[in-house]
Amino acid sequence: MQDTRPKSPPLSELTRPQVRWILGGVVMTLATMPGQTNFIAQFNAALRAEFGLSNGAFGAIYTLATLISATGLVFAGVLADRIAPLKLACASIAGLAVTAVLMSRVEGLPLLVLALMFLRFFGQGMLMHIAMTAMARWFNRFRGRAISFAAFGITIGDSLLPFTLTVSILAFGWRSVWIATAIFLVVVLIPLLLFLLRDPPDSKRARQSGAINPDAALSDIPTGLNWSRARVLRDPLFFMILPGIMSMPGIGTLFVFHQANLAALKGWPIETYTAFFPVMSLTVAAASLTAGFMVDRIGAWRLMPIFLLPLTLACILVATLHPVWAIPLIFLCFGLTQGVMNPIIGALWVELYGTAHIGAVRSLATAALVAATALGPGISGVLIDLGINLERQAVVYAAWCLSWSGIYLWLQPRFGFRARELV
Repeated sequence: MQDTRPKSPPLSELTRPQVRWILGGVVMTLATMPGQTNFIAQFNAALRAEFGLSNGAFGAIYTLATLISATGLVFAGVLADRIAPLKLACASIAGLAVTAVLMSRVEGLPLLVLALMFLRFFGQGMLMHIAMTAMARWFNRFRGRAISFAAFGITIGDSLLPFTLTVSILAFGWRSVWIATAIFLVVVLIPLLLFLLRDPPDSKRARQSGAINPDAALSDIPTGLNWSRARVLRDPLFFMILPGIMSMPGIGTLFVFHQANLAALKGWPIETYTAFFPVMSLTVAAASLTAGFMVDRIGAWRLMPIFLLPLTLACILVATLHPVWAIPLIFLCFGLTQGVMNPIIGALWVELYGTAHIGAVRSLATAALVAATALGPGISGVLIDLGINLERQAVVYAAWCLSWSGIYLWLQPRFGFRARELV
C-alpha cells in the first residue's frame, strides 16, 4: 500500500502522547551521561592520580572496559526487540546507579575496570540503544526529527555537566560526585521515565484500548523481515558503512578523554576548555534538528557523504591552531558532525534493513560505535606515550574522515538501490 500522507508533516501534528514518548527518549539519553566519555573524562586526572596511571595506561584500561561492554551489547541489544522499552530502560538506569555507587568505592585496578565496563555498558551502550530503537520503531514520517529530539538528553548533559563536574570534583571529591550521580538516577530520572512512557504505542494497555499510533506505518507487517542479524552480518554493505560512522565516536572521544593533555599541549587552562563545551552542545542541537528534517524529507542515506566534513575541519584546526579562540571553533565542528550524525545513523538502519529486526541490527552498529570510543582514547594514549602528540595525530584523522566521505559518495547508488528494494 502506497503512503499518500505528507512525507514530512509539520511538528504541530504531533499528538500529546507522541510528545511524551519523545520526552521519554530525552530522559533515556540524559541517563546515558554517566557512561559517556564526556562525563568520565572529567574524572581522568583524579583517577590517574589515585592509581598512578599514565595517559596510555588509563587509556588502555578504558579501552579494555569499553571493548568488553561492546561485546556484551552485541548479545544484550536484541532485548530491545523483545522487552518493552520502559522496563528495559528502567532496569538499565538502575544498573547504572548501582555501578555509580561501585565507582565511588573502587579501590584497585580490577574493580576500576569492572566499574568502567558497566558504566559503558548500561550508559552509552544499552540506554542509547533502547532510546534510538524506540524512536525508530514508533515513528515513521517523524522518525528523523524524533531521533533528533530524543538525542537532546545528551545535548543537555554535555552543556551542563563538564564544567559542573570539574567544579564539583574540586569542591567535594570525585567519590562523592559518583554517589550524587546514583541518587539523581534513581530519585529523578526513573520516576520521570515511568511518567512519560506510561502508555507507549506498543504497550498492552494501548493495544487493548484500541489506541492508534498516528505516525505508524500503513501496514502492520514490519519491513525487512528477511534481514535477520545473521544475514546483516553477511552483508558487505553493512561493513562498508561501519568504519566511517565509527570516526566521530572514536576521534571525538579521544579529544575529550585526553582533554587535559590537549589543553597542556596548547597552553589552554583546562577550566577554559571545559567551559566551551556548551558551544558543542548547542551546535549538536541545531544541527540535529536540521538533519532530522532533511532525513524525513529526502532520506538518511543521501546525507551520508556530508556528515564527516565538519569533523575533518575540526582535526585540521586541532593540528594547526593554538589561540584560545580556536576552542569554540573546534567544538563547533565537532558539534556539526555529531548533530548531523545522530538522526542520519538513527534512521539509516531502518531505511536499509527495515523495522522487523531493528533492535538486533542496531545492537551490532551500536556495539561498533561503543568499540570506537574505546579504540580512540586507547590508541591515541599509546601514541602520546610514544611521543606522537595530538596535533600530529590530528592530521591523520583528518585524512581518514575525508576519505570516508568520498567512499560514502561512491556508495550512493548502492544505498539508493537497497532503500528502494526494501520498500
